Amino acid sequence: MELTALPVELLDAILAPLAPSSTSLAAVARSCAALNPSATRLLYRHLSLSEYARNLQVIRLLAARPDLAAQVRTFSVHLNDAEPAALPTYTDLQRALLRMTNLTSLALYVDASASWILSPPHAESGQKDSILHPEPPCYPRLEHLTCNFPLDPHLAAFLGQLPSLISLQLASLFSDAEVESEPEPAPVQSSHIPRLEAYTGPARVLPALASRPLRAVHLSGDLTLDLVPSTSAPSAEEAMPHLRQPGAPPTYIPREADADTGALLQVMSAITSAPPAPLLEALALAYPNLVCLRLMTTRALWDLPDLAFYSRIADTLATLPHLTAFELSGMHWQSRRKAAEPPTAAEKEWISPPVSPRAAELPPPDLEDGEPHDYDFDGAFLDWSY
Repeated sequence: MELTALPVELLDAILAPLAPSSTSLAAVARSCAALNPSATRLLYRHLSLSEYARNLQVIRLLAARPDLAAQVRTFSVHLNDAEPAALPTYTDLQRALLRMTNLTSLALYVDASASWILSPPHAESGQKDSILHPEPPCYPRLEHLTCNFPLDPHLAAFLGQLPSLISLQLASLFSDAEVESEPEPAPVQSSHIPRLEAYTGPARVLPALASRPLRAVHLSGDLTLDLVPSTSAPSAEEAMPHLRQPGAPPTYIPREADADTGALLQVMSAITSAPPAPLLEALALAYPNLVCLRLMTTRALWDLPDLAFYSRIADTLATLPHLTAFELSGMHWQSRRKAAEPPTAAEKEWISPPVSPRAAELPPPDLEDGEPHDYDFDGAFLDWSY
């Protein structure tokens, strides 16, 4: 039987073992006309381009060949800063992205100021910051997006073209000293990225994603109280009456009204400069079904190791019926079933890690060294162990 008589699916399966070797696939595509279409599909299906790999010229090829761009499923590119010498490559990348409408995964490790590549070229002007194209392309299969762009109008408009996006990862571009000058995230329409389940990136973007069915978020930057949905720094007396009371049924039935309150969120990790106890109470109100929670605080916890502080934390954790793992600044809290009446009541209590101050063991003085040692604190160093 001739190769031309075989089904396309069978030809693809025959060449599948060669997929890791682009050299072999290229040789097959050049040597056999019958296998050329299948070899070409496999050759351009998964692309990882970088200056180190010396294959950035593929970007220009994809920009000029829409038929090849349509074959790409996963695309990753690493480019240096948008220097004048690299601008033609960025322009080609903009045109190539316009044609890769069958993508399932996209990773752009490029200059953070070049978010204009996500917008189609303007029909009449070469300005990259011009008005967005009235009919941008749609990427119905794109499920995973990674980039180091801020959430600006270009990225926000691009998210509107991703109806199937599940995972979004943005880089944190600003240091603590620059966070005050960081521009506000662009608004994202409520109808955009309706299936988003995982977000990794700056905490300031969290309010823009409030209506999405997020299940896992890993936040960089500072998670402040004003970024948590529907909260304004509650006190213990204000928050506790609204939290689930101990002994209440842990079974949660999602309601339509809970769509904007993070009822589906299960995993969260964040860094915060806010007081830990009020923030935790706000998170318990906003995300009642947390399973794993990890908070890193920039505050010195040795200023707060009193019984009231840890009791407040434990009481808040007890209101989260599904929580199984909690970490606060490296301290892992444990839970156990609480003895309650009636015995059938499944209720947990959380136990803080044993934290106690002790004098640090200083090295013995060097008797041969006649110079005095001044430690400024008269040797009263505290080492918090747990």
